[in-house]
Amino acid sequence: MSAPTAADKFQSRDELVSFIEEQTATAVERAARVERRVPWATAGPVGQDSAGYSVLKAAAYALGYVGPDQAKEEIHAHQQLRDLYAGYGFAPHHGQQSFLVPLASAHLPAFEPQGRRLRDELHQKMTAHAGKFDPDEADWIGRRAGFRRKALGSVIDTAGGTMVPLPVLGELIDLQRSMEVFATAGAREVALPPGGRIQFPKLTAASTAYWVGEGGPVTESQPTTGNLDLQAKKLGVLVKLNNELLRFASPSAEGLVRQDMARAAALKADLAMLEGTGGTQIKGLITYAGIGTHVASTTGANGDTFAPADVALMDAKLPDAVDAPTAWVMRKAMFAALMNRRADATNGPFLFRGPTQAPAALPAELYGTRVVRSAQVSAARVKGSGTNLTYILLGNFPDWVVARMGVMEFLASGMGDTALQNDQTVLRGIQHIDAGPRHPASFVLCDQLLVA
Repeated sequence: MSAPTAADKFQSRDELVSFIEEQTATAVERAARVERRVPWATAGPVGQDSAGYSVLKAAAYALGYVGPDQAKEEIHAHQQLRDLYAGYGFAPHHGQQSFLVPLASAHLPAFEPQGRRLRDELHQKMTAHAGKFDPDEADWIGRRAGFRRKALGSVIDTAGGTMVPLPVLGELIDLQRSMEVFATAGAREVALPPGGRIQFPKLTAASTAYWVGEGGPVTESQPTTGNLDLQAKKLGVLVKLNNELLRFASPSAEGLVRQDMARAAALKADLAMLEGTGGTQIKGLITYAGIGTHVASTTGANGDTFAPADVALMDAKLPDAVDAPTAWVMRKAMFAALMNRRADATNGPFLFRGPTQAPAALPAELYGTRVVRSAQVSAARVKGSGTNLTYILLGNFPDWVVARMGVMEFLASGMGDTALQNDQTVLRGIQHIDAGPRHPASFVLCDQLLVA
């Protein structure tokens, strides 16, 4: 019996043609699924293998909005950071669910060649799109997505003011530093090791010298030492984004997201560095028992008045080792009140301005020392019945040490009643940070001041 032919299988020519077309299509699909390993070939967009890093793409990938081919740089950075930190014993809080995002390349543990290469690579990726930021596009995206934005040159007093312009694209810690009192005042930045703890030894009491007579014994003295112990505190940032931002995925939208996340973390950490109670948060500078204190020259039952003489008196309470303090820290309203105070109520000379300064000028310094103005400084200090008092700090801020880990643990979710209903994405970042003074005596506090 002979084998069946194509004519035996198909009743008409049209059926035969349809069969051939189906087989051809199936063969093409199989060929498309075959993994090609061609030398020097690249998968994904040609010429974009070294594209910049995008927090938006990391969020979109975590939520499944984009595939791995569209988030190559972000996935690769996560894997490199995970492997680097795993080598030092650090594990993310949520294991495989956590997506590691670089906070600052300079804070990565670059103790060996792998870490140094990764540090340089991530710095280039995080800043690759800085020149592509379009302020007009960012403004349009911000309005459409419902973002409330401030002028890039300053932050309003009620939102935590700063005098430093904001970079719109860059590493997250660079953005945070632009909004922090302590960074603006000159605080020292160090990398927090993967183990989450770092110690700085210090001398707490010096040796003593004595005059000795002929043949007499030299009195023994014993210097004492201590250390500044910084241990990771967990700071969480929770940001809700309209999903339009994930879909835009432009450098301008990326800039908005980075700035918003950095601002939320910066203001929270900065407030704790000033007034924090310790424990699960940073212990604030004004809560340290060892800092200098000064009572304003003009005292009152419900608040004191800062006088011109208090400038030199506060400086005099700094140790001799502090030859020149780096900054004053106060509220904008306090600084404005000082600059406008006259010898008499109407026509007298300005008390806090130098003789060469025009009355209309608003200097950024007080008798030669920089002034950092911020609403992070409390306006709710209490004395008697006065409950809206404030304070002024003077100090050598390089003696304040801020230690941060170089990565943020990043989780993204579109679940939850409001997020799902409003087509939003919730981003949660966890970063590890601590701070403290190497020498508390390098700072002087004048508290319970009237803003008048």
